[in-house]
Amino acid sequence: MTDASDPVKVHRGLAGVSVTDTRISRSDVDGSLVYRGYPIWEIATNAGFEETAYLILNGNLPTGSQLESFTEGLRKRGEVPPKVLRIMRELGRDADPIDAIRTAVSALGSLDSEKDLLGKQMSLEAKMSVLAANSHRVPRGEALRTRKSGLRFSDNLLQMLTTKEATEYERRVFERVMMLYLEHDLNASSFTVRVVASTLADPYAAASAGLASLKGPLHGGANEAAMEMLLSVKDPAKAGEFLQAAFKEKRKIVGFGHRVYKEFDPRARLCKEYLREMLARRGRDDTLYRLCDAMESEMWKAKRIPPNLDFYAAPIFYSLGIEVPLYTPIFAACRIFGWMAHYNEQLENNKLIRPDSTYVGLSGLKYVPIQDRSL
Repeated sequence: MTDASDPVKVHRGLAGVSVTDTRISRSDVDGSLVYRGYPIWEIATNAGFEETAYLILNGNLPTGSQLESFTEGLRKRGEVPPKVLRIMRELGRDADPIDAIRTAVSALGSLDSEKDLLGKQMSLEAKMSVLAANSHRVPRGEALRTRKSGLRFSDNLLQMLTTKEATEYERRVFERVMMLYLEHDLNASSFTVRVVASTLADPYAAASAGLASLKGPLHGGANEAAMEMLLSVKDPAKAGEFLQAAFKEKRKIVGFGHRVYKEFDPRARLCKEYLREMLARRGRDDTLYRLCDAMESEMWKAKRIPPNLDFYAAPIFYSLGIEVPLYTPIFAACRIFGWMAHYNEQLENNKLIRPDSTYVGLSGLKYVPIQDRSL
């Protein structure tokens, strides 16, 4: 038996290592994704965003009264304190949107009036959508876009993100994509949130850390980079040429590959169909869909690497008229619910997360006075 004095060596990045038990969600190499026992296509086809968020947080689908109470709790906590908005504005027009949200969430930790844990979490969940939609605008000095009464959570976020009018089908597509971003087991940001939760820090601190993790292009920033890539390629006929040049230069192809999914990402499959149907219903140019399909085909032919959620979510956001710098903030507005579910699950049977490391540096060195040192 191995004890604390004889640590177990694991793969870099903790690949293939299970560090905790969870009842929240499960992704598998076979291309399956389960939310609290429900296959993702079952949820995406039948549920709404608020229902799914409640499920992720509480472990069961809500009754009518439970859903009404949950929705009302979010609605009445959606207003962001003016002082937090002033702090965001002071960051200036060059501020990264995720940095703006992270700074605002940190400020909420001191300024929010909520006292109990559930209230703090619901406050974060409600305000994150407002912060996300305004994370690019407020630092640039533009007017705040606010929530409207009587709208679904996803519809409210969409109308804050863009002034472009969406059809009922397009609004439903956006809601479904939000549901796909809600949770994805122990990804980088959720693991970060659990590490912070294990110290017994409050939800604001944990969410701030999750946002910092989300900023990286290998995690949340991938949807923005994927869209920029698609815009640079433009022509479906040039997909193969672009990829071959990227392979030769050893450039990473953003939007492809996943730590878990090796054959297909079920979320990407759903989003691909949503994009195709959305553009078909408009009866307009489907170049963007054909470009994505060509990139997917050429990438699979060359490397057998499938697209992930970000690759097909990005063109959906773009087709809805949403600015590219707001794609990762959308991720945050959805994933905050998953983060809080992980926060709570960590506290159920908490132990400080403090792994060991293997020291491979020098030892036995002698101090040399500064005047005697040389390069």
